[in-house]
Amino acid sequence: MTRESLHVNTATVLNHYTKTNEKGRTYDVFKLKLDGSGAEVYTVSWRVVTMSIKTRVKVKLKVDKVTFYDYLKGFFAPSLTLYEIYEDDPPLDVKPLYRFVEEQHESEKIAELYKTLLFATPISKELRDEVQKWGISHLIAISGYNVGVISFLLFFFLKPLYQFFQSRYFPYRNATADLTMVVLVVLFIYMVVIDFVPSFLRAFAMSVLGFFIYSRGIKVLSFEMLGLTTLGLLALFPSLVFSLSFWFSVAGVFYLFLFLHHFASLNRWVLLAIIDLGVFLLMVPIVHTFFPVFTFLQLTSPLSSLVFIVFYPLGVLLHVLNLGGILDGYLLEFLHVKTQSYLLSFPWWVLGLYVGVSLVAIRFKFALYACLGFAFFALFFIQ
Repeated sequence: MTRESLHVNTATVLNHYTKTNEKGRTYDVFKLKLDGSGAEVYTVSWRVVTMSIKTRVKVKLKVDKVTFYDYLKGFFAPSLTLYEIYEDDPPLDVKPLYRFVEEQHESEKIAELYKTLLFATPISKELRDEVQKWGISHLIAISGYNVGVISFLLFFFLKPLYQFFQSRYFPYRNATADLTMVVLVVLFIYMVVIDFVPSFLRAFAMSVLGFFIYSRGIKVLSFEMLGLTTLGLLALFPSLVFSLSFWFSVAGVFYLFLFLHHFASLNRWVLLAIIDLGVFLLMVPIVHTFFPVFTFLQLTSPLSSLVFIVFYPLGVLLHVLNLGGILDGYLLEFLHVKTQSYLLSFPWWVLGLYVGVSLVAIRFKFALYACLGFAFFALFFIQ
């Protein structure tokens, strides 16, 4: 890509927002996904431009200073030309789905919330702040939670129908294997629609690998499977090295496995009651190394995770029935709750030490207790 000083290509708008510099001059910032390579690039336009997300554009970029490292992690390049194009057959036109959701809401904020929740569209700073104060960013970002809920719902509704025909026409078939294949196909189609969101990609890859391993009688919930999935995805998509959402997703699954590894002998209901709280605490040093804002509302995150299991499929159903706006008033009240913000941050060396102890905890249970204790007492040092 950097052999020439200029690069002309078509692209898809992933995000678009307006900024103002120190001189008071306004300009538009675009995040684009280039066709062919799939590289993500930031560029600016000094003229007033109105373009929605997923708009198709043609762009001429100045890339003579772009290195391979920049290419992998996403880069900025000045644009000499940037304009919208109209295609008879775009790669995947999901804008009608966005409009279908938007038309069901009077509040732009709630429409944005649902589009983010259902299609992984970029989130504005205002909405991001309101989501972060509740500590539910991991729920809004499409990830393993969504994979789990979608898979459960598909199994729940399809299994009785499948068994009806199985008992009459193909009793020799394995219902679990067949339905799993159907679920994986649906998940793959959804992943294409949301443009291979890193956290969802990790969850989908683990589902595929887990099904393959399970069908051969090997333990599925293992650190080895998580490691293989992570390394495999990094080999296929090196740019994931720079994706925070991917690493947060991996860390969340790691601590979930760690909790199950040491406390699997507990009563099932006791384990269900404490596992969300345990994973939340273990993620505190990871998350707050990068995002230092802390509110006491974040302590309700484990409860929000349980509510999400009901809210997510309910929200999908209401939108399918064209009744998506029914919960808007309650959601606005939820987002607009006032709370005091504090700072809770960790230096990089603490993060490195914490990750090291977490890895030791795979072998020694006392190291897990050390991680839980550190995360808990860190809450007393907010600023």
